[in-house]
Amino acid sequence: MRSLASAAAYVAAYVFLDWVSYLDPVGAFAITPWNPPPGLSLALLLVLGVRYAPALLVAGLAADFFVRGTPPSAASLFANASVALCYTAYATTMQRLGVSPALGSMRDIGKFVALALVIPSLAALGYLGSYATAGAIAWSAVPRSALQFWVGDAIGILVTTPVLLNVWQLRRRRPGRLNLLEAGVQAAAILVALALVFGMGREDAPKYFYLLFLPLIWIGVRHGVRGATFALLLIQLGIIVAVQLAGFASATVLEFQLLMLALAITGLVLGAVVSDRQHAQDALAAREAELARSLRLAAAAETASSLAHELNQPLSAISNYVQACTLLLAQPEFDRERLAGTLRTVVREVSRAGEVIRRLRDFFRSGTSRLERVAIGELVESCARSLAPRLEREGIFLRSEIEPYLAEPLVDRLQIEAVLNNLLFNAIDALTGGESAERAITLHARREASAVKITVADTGPGLPAELAEDMFRPFVTTKPEGMGLGLAISRSIVENHGGRLIAERVARGAAFSFTLPVESAQEVSP
Repeated sequence: MRSLASAAAYVAAYVFLDWVSYLDPVGAFAITPWNPPPGLSLALLLVLGVRYAPALLVAGLAADFFVRGTPPSAASLFANASVALCYTAYATTMQRLGVSPALGSMRDIGKFVALALVIPSLAALGYLGSYATAGAIAWSAVPRSALQFWVGDAIGILVTTPVLLNVWQLRRRRPGRLNLLEAGVQAAAILVALALVFGMGREDAPKYFYLLFLPLIWIGVRHGVRGATFALLLIQLGIIVAVQLAGFASATVLEFQLLMLALAITGLVLGAVVSDRQHAQDALAAREAELARSLRLAAAAETASSLAHELNQPLSAISNYVQACTLLLAQPEFDRERLAGTLRTVVREVSRAGEVIRRLRDFFRSGTSRLERVAIGELVESCARSLAPRLEREGIFLRSEIEPYLAEPLVDRLQIEAVLNNLLFNAIDALTGGESAERAITLHARREASAVKITVADTGPGLPAELAEDMFRPFVTTKPEGMGLGLAISRSIVENHGGRLIAERVARGAAFSFTLPVESAQEVSP
């Protein structure tokens, strides 16, 4: 029942469009410079399916009877059947080629336009051949009549079908917000262009048709294929009204429609190119957003790893001091002052742990730093102290070579400790399980120009040649369970301090160096 109602509504709309557009016809036939009913037929088949194909024949016969006063005959039956068959084949071909009814891409528009130029010519041959065979039209009149039939149907499809399909798409999903002011200005631009073209007089009007390209290009660039389709409809309606009011000859009307055909193809192709670009930008933005989410998750995991390393020393100290407090409390007469001092130390270590978490979190979230003058020797000693248990367990010797009287760089201590610890952890990992006869790490610190240069070198297997240039890129790692973010984050921290982190070429093992800018005035006096 619903299908029958849809078919009846289509037939009524078809007859109405035929009546409205039945201007400058060839005889008493459905041959006009602009014939939108085929565009309606194609939209029906694309949206509701080719099962509605019989309605095309009924609509054609109904339009002949009500609009042209032509009773059904064998010739009209064959003529309308050939047209219905051609446009059913049009819709079927589009579906088999995978053309989306939204017509939102260059691929879809290209196939749609190509078929719009070919299928109406076949429909014209079938339609006119049926009437010429029956003697209703002279064979000598077929060529020019076929040209007008082809132009009218092609423009009817190129202008009407995209608008109807877009209206259908808007009905099914919530449309975007429309800038009414901009839309009004663009519509006014079209009307001004029409006024200029048709204000030049009957003879000169076609020469100034190019003025209509200007608002169409503007709208197509701004709104893509959807904007171009509605602009083309407004232009086509304006042309039809203007030629009827001015009383142009049929030959001039046909000339205008040939120009309109070129304008329609240009507008649709331009709109499709813009839409393709917008879709590509949207897809890229979506991928970048997804990558950003993935990077944030990965950075969070790396941050957790960094926090675990940084918190190891204060947590170990807290554990030792709490055990000492337990032992003091177990004594019959314990030293209250000593217990209070130990508890104060526990509080300091807890505060230190909290500070580590807060400042590393602030850096990874916003890049903020708390700068202070840091003695390089003290920094190296602190890192070595925190790694001592693991170095001893792995049988690795750590040698520190600190140049005396180094300037104290202005840095965020916790962040630089994180960088140094990361380099040391990598060096330990490179030596763990290896076959090196000497399992040693050397930590150099020396003045270099206006910076302090810190180098961590190991005697491990070295860096793979194919990864040497990519080690600082995210997700590049030589560790089976590594995430490949440690060096990337470390480089980010060092560069945030105005320095550089690089991998140096060495004869044996691997070496990483980073610099921290210093000021001459900050040299430490002997």
